[in-house]
This record gives sequence, structure tokens and C-alpha cells, in this order.
Amino acid sequence: MFLERLGPASWPLIGVLGLFLAVALVRIPALLPLWLHVLLLVTFAGALAAAAWWVRRVLRWPTLEEAKRRLELDSKMPHRPLTAWDDRLMAGGEDADSVALWRQYRQSLLAKIGALRPGAPRATMAEADPIALRALVLLLVVVALGVGGADFSDRLADALTPRVATASVERPVAVDVWLNPPAYSGLPPVFLEPAADEAPPLTVPVGSTVLAQVQGGSETPSLHVRGSTTAFEPVAGDAFRASAVVALEPAPGGSETGASEAGASEEGAGDAETADRIAVLRGGDSLASWPIAVLPDEPPEVVFLAPPSSTERFVLRLSYAASDDYGVDSVTAVVQRIDDPAVEPLELVLPLPRSAARDLDNASYHDLTPHPWAGLAVEIQLVATDAIGQEGRSDPVRTLLPERVFNHPVARALVGLRRQLTTDPEKRFPVVRALSDIYDRPSRFFHDLVAALAIRSAERRLIHDKRPEAIAQVQEILWDTALRIEDGDLSIAARDLRDIQEALMKALAEGAGDEEIEQLMRELEEALGRYLEALAEQMQDRLSRGAEPRLLPPNAQTLESRELRDLIDQARALTKSGARDAARELLAQLQEMLENLRASPFAEMLDQQSRDAWDMMNDLDEMRERQQDLLDRSHRQSQQDQQDEQRQGRQGQPRQGGETQSDSQMQEALRRELGEMMRRLGDALGDIPRPFGNAEQSMRGARDALERNRPGEAIAPQTRALDQLQQGMEAMAERFLQQMGENPGQGQGTVGMQPGQGRDPLGRKTGTGGLEALEGVQIPDRMEMRRSREILRELRRRSGERGRPPSELDYIDRLLRQF
Repeated sequence: MFLERLGPASWPLIGVLGLFLAVALVRIPALLPLWLHVLLLVTFAGALAAAAWWVRRVLRWPTLEEAKRRLELDSKMPHRPLTAWDDRLMAGGEDADSVALWRQYRQSLLAKIGALRPGAPRATMAEADPIALRALVLLLVVVALGVGGADFSDRLADALTPRVATASVERPVAVDVWLNPPAYSGLPPVFLEPAADEAPPLTVPVGSTVLAQVQGGSETPSLHVRGSTTAFEPVAGDAFRASAVVALEPAPGGSETGASEAGASEEGAGDAETADRIAVLRGGDSLASWPIAVLPDEPPEVVFLAPPSSTERFVLRLSYAASDDYGVDSVTAVVQRIDDPAVEPLELVLPLPRSAARDLDNASYHDLTPHPWAGLAVEIQLVATDAIGQEGRSDPVRTLLPERVFNHPVARALVGLRRQLTTDPEKRFPVVRALSDIYDRPSRFFHDLVAALAIRSAERRLIHDKRPEAIAQVQEILWDTALRIEDGDLSIAARDLRDIQEALMKALAEGAGDEEIEQLMRELEEALGRYLEALAEQMQDRLSRGAEPRLLPPNAQTLESRELRDLIDQARALTKSGARDAARELLAQLQEMLENLRASPFAEMLDQQSRDAWDMMNDLDEMRERQQDLLDRSHRQSQQDQQDEQRQGRQGQPRQGGETQSDSQMQEALRRELGEMMRRLGDALGDIPRPFGNAEQSMRGARDALERNRPGEAIAPQTRALDQLQQGMEAMAERFLQQMGENPGQGQGTVGMQPGQGRDPLGRKTGTGGLEALEGVQIPDRMEMRRSREILRELRRRSGERGRPPSELDYIDRLLRQF
């Protein structure tokens, strides 16, 4: 009760002290004239005296009667038992019945008094301060501590000691210096705190901008950055502002910007002392100084991870690694012909999986089969560039550019003529004669009217068009005609798919809008569908002509069209969540899959043993999921029973209802299915893995417990059944792999890898399907994607608050451009 009275009584005293502390820390008294400073101190002293008098007048110790009454109220005890205990029997003391009744009454009072409990102190500040002025005082104190907490004692002493005379030399009230690293570095701005004399040097990236502001004083200060001097410019009143850029090398003699000639020699003399420092000087005195160590921007590095190679679709694969201290801006492959070095080299822009990444490990694909240099010996050198244009080059590597292998004789002949025009463009007549001979035999290219017209057009252009540009145009016609004869619509679909992939990667790198990205995603899905359809039609056409299935290499990867579309859906979800770098990595992996994809329409031609094995594995996996669902239901029902028992006081009573009966029927059906599966396994393997028999017994026990409406007792056998099912599936897969490994090649198709350790009956990694090629791609889960969206929304909200400091807004805009 005393504490409850102490708060309201001392609130005026605390409020006056807090208000004086806030005023003192922001140095308001030091800025006032002497008479006004003294008046302010007298006012606060009078306020403190009045507040102390009020505390002494109002604050008093609680009486015993007040304490008793408070104890009765806190215990919510009626009829005031403590007060009644002090009552005395005034009459009837000689009457035995009256005395007995009085004793009985006293005993009831003792029982009530024994139940009395003191309560916690009550909040009484709201009654003394109904408009919450204490919150305002607290806010002022917190802000003042943030402004002047570093020199608390000095500011408090200045407030309590009026200045008799003004100092002859003015000094700034505050010196604020920010260090803004270059935008390409991705580093945030840094506010420079006051440094001690022996403080270690600050690491500053070269090209950083130093922003300085001085408030107070009349003489213009100067900013010194590594020997370079910049004069401050007045902004408003006694505020000055200046900026300078940190150079890699100190200025030899110092440079003066905007300073007067009178002070140039004095400030130039100080440049030698500030060769490795950031300093703010005024009249030869140092207002602030920081030692710095400039971090140079090193040129990027790039190397080949593997020699250039060709994919299944005859696409040039360039595997490389690049690194830079602040991020690689671009990587280019310069291709130079070896037989004719005078020819202008070919430059290939390699797409980056992440923007401004410091370390890259990527593979780039380039379809150069239509290029006239296809099949020629070239030298390839990688060039990496950073944001400021510095270049790093790899060692040149010699290779043969991939060329398309044509099986159709007419297509092969057209490509050969096209190469003749590349190596010797002046000799047109042999090419014209060969084209005329091909045109006169339309049966060789299926009497295709479009192909015939293209061949005739190329022939006539070589005869009548003598311009050098005509050679390149004829070569393009011959290439498209050869693709049409060889592949039909497949090559066009592959080219469209590759173009859309490159456009999507470029849009993600350049920060295109969500609508544009979504449109490109839809176009990518449509192009992928057309390509897979054309690929299947081509392989079916070859099969109908009597082509034999080709065996895939060992450990070949198998994919389904559904899995490829799932990758596009994952990339779309990552893009919507703002994780565009992860989406680009995922699309790069998708491109690598497609470039090495080989159609295999022979999946339906697997031997009966492999198909039965796959079906049984799928059935067992579904059975395992259903058993997991039953286990989850038993957990929930058991927890519900425990809660009901606690509320109703039931002990050991079975639950009432039909939920467990339904579960017991589902458990029994699952047990019967397992028995049928065990019969099929006995026919296929000759014996049944022991874990399946253990799982069947555990299911039987779980069924019996559920029939007795005991879901808690069913949890243990259901858990054992689930574990035994998993062990049985592993044993079953191993047995099938052993049988298939003893007779490799029995199957008629080429749809997977050779059987091996850790693979399912179709040769795939268990549990991953056909997506193990995505190892290394970090796909965020739902929580991370939701958190990314929240951060993105917060950045956009802060970007719209134009009242924030310019350096902070610039940093937020850089983040939004990057993500």
C-alpha cells in the first residue's frame, strides 16, 4: 500500500527530473543566453522544491485498519472477518449457550481469516497521470540519451553551470560523417562513430563516397580524404556539408576544392598528416579523424572447369568458374578461328545464374550448329568483367566447334555444301552444280515442295547475286532446309525452346516486371510441350521405320514430362516470392537437362518383371502412406481421450463413438492388402521378406486395439508396422536389383540406368524420381518463401517513405533492383 501511494506522490518529482535531464542532454541550456540559462535553472529548482513539498504532504504510511480492510478486499472476503475479530462479547457472558454460540462464531472467523491472502500492488499511476504525460517524459529521456548519451557527464555539467562568457573560438555542435560504399559492392552505408587515438584503421572500399556534415560555428571547415582536400559548403545557418571520393592512391600534394587562397597553404600542410585518414579540420584544429585502409578492387578471375564439349543436341557446353571481390558483372567467351586468325572473333555472352555473384560455378550452352564455323578448329578464351570494367581472362583452349550430325543423305549433302561456302566462298560454281543435281532428284527428300523451292532459291541466288552478303543468306537457307529434311518440326521446336529460355534468363537478370516474367513462363511451358511432342513424334517415326532402340549409357538420367513441368512451376513460385536468383539457378539446371535429353519412347517395352516390380513398389509406397495416416489419427484420438478424462474425471473408461471402429475397419483392410501383396511377392521372389510378416502381425494388434476403442494402445503396433513396411520395401528393392543385375539387358527398353546400389527397380535413386540432377540447387521451403515475400513488401513500403535519409533510400532501391 505504501508503494501504491509512493508512485502517484513522487510522479511530479520524477517528471521534473526527467524533463530537466532531457533538456540537459540535448544541450538546450548551453545554447541559451546567460540570463535565460539562469532563469531556466531557477525554474527547475522551484519546480523540484514544489514537487518535494507535495511528496511530503501527500505521502503517509498506511494505518493498521487500512491494511486490514485492504487484505479483506484483496481476498474478496465478505462480512469483514478481520474487523469482526476485534469485537467483544458485551452481554450474556454468564449464559452458557451464549458463550458457546460466541465461540462457534469465533471459530468461523478463524476459518475465514486463514483463507485471507495478500494481493499484488495495484497500478495507481493512471489515476495520478490520466493523460499519460509520463510516457512523453520517458520518450524525451530516451531520445535525449540517444543523442547525448556518449558524453552524459559533460552535457549535464554544462546544463548545471551557466556560462559567464562566450568562448573565443567557436566549435561545432556535431560532426556527422557517413561512408557510402560503391553501389556495385552491395555494401550498406556506414555511419562513422568517433574514433579513439589508437583505434585500428577502417577498411574502406576504393571508390567509396565520404559524406560529412558539420553543425555549429561560423568558419568554413574542410574535409581531408587521403591527402585530398575538399572545402565544406554552407547549407543553412551554421550547417556545412561536403563529399569526397576515396581514391586508391593518396593525393601527392593535396587538392583543394572551393577553399580560399588564404587557407590553402595551411590546409595543404595538413595533407601529409591525413594521407591515410579521413579528417574534418577547422582553422588547423581537428574536429574528427579516422584512420583508414583502402581496399582495392581486384580484377575478376575466370577459368574453365572442363574442356568445351558437345551435348546430345550438338550444343557447345562451356563449364566455367568465375570470382570477383564484389561480384562478376558479365562473362564472355571469345571464339577465334585457328585457320584464319584475321577473321573477326565471335563473342558469346554467357548467362549468369545469379546477378553480381562473387563466386560462380556454372555451365553455359550455345547452339553454334547453324554458324558457318561449326566443325572448324577454334580457340576459346573466357573474359570476365566486373562492375567498373576490369577484365580477367582465362587461358585459351583449342577445340572443334560442335557440328550437327545428319543421317539423311540429302541433309548431309546440303550441310557439306554450306561448309564449302565457308572455307572457299569464291568457288560458287561447284556448289551451284551440286544443288542443281539435288533439285533434279526430289524423291531423295520425299518430294517435299518447301525443300525443293529452298534448294532452287539458294541455287539461283548464288548465280545472280554477286554480293558478299549473299553467301551468308544462302548458308542460312541451306541450314534450315537440312533441318527440315532431317528432323521436320523438331529442330524448330528446339530452337524456339532455347530462345524462350534465353529470354527468360535475361529478363530475370535485368529485373523485369512480374507480368513479363509470368508471360515468359507460360511461353516456356508451351514451347516445352511442343518440343516434347515433336521429340516423341520423331522417335515414333523412327521406330515405325524399323529403327532399333539405343541403349542409354550407364547411370543415365530418366525424366518424365511431368517432372519437367514441375520444375517450371517451382521456378514460377520462386519468382513470385522474390527469390529470382534461385529461379535462375533452377532454370539453368532445366536447360542442362534439356540439352542432354534423349527421347526414349520404349518405356512400355520393359520386360514383365520390371513392370511388376515397379507396380508393387508403388503399391507398397501407397500402403505406407495410408498406415502413416492411421497412426496420425490414433495420436489425435488418444490426445482427445486424455483431455476428456481430465475434464470429466473419467479413469480408464473407453471412448464412446464410431471413429475407432471405422479406423479398425481401415486397419483390417490394410492388413488384408498386405497379405495379398505378400502372396504376389512370394510368386515373384520365391520367398517373402521377413519385415512384411512382422508388419502384418503389428497391423493385427493395432486392429484389435481399435476394435476395443483403445486408440492409445494402437499407437505402438502401428508404429512398428510402419517401420517394418519401410524395411520390407528396402529389402524388396534390393532383391529385385539382384535379380535384374544377374540378367542385364533382358529388358527391351532404354529408360533408365543399369541396376545398382541405392536404386529402385527402374534404376532411379529411391525417393527422388528423376530430379537428382538438381543436386546443389537450394530451393527455399514455404516458410522461407513467405519470409522472402514479407521482406520484399517491407522494402517496397520503406522505399515509398521519401522522408528517409537519401543514403538509406539509395540502399533500399539497390536492394529492390537486385531482388
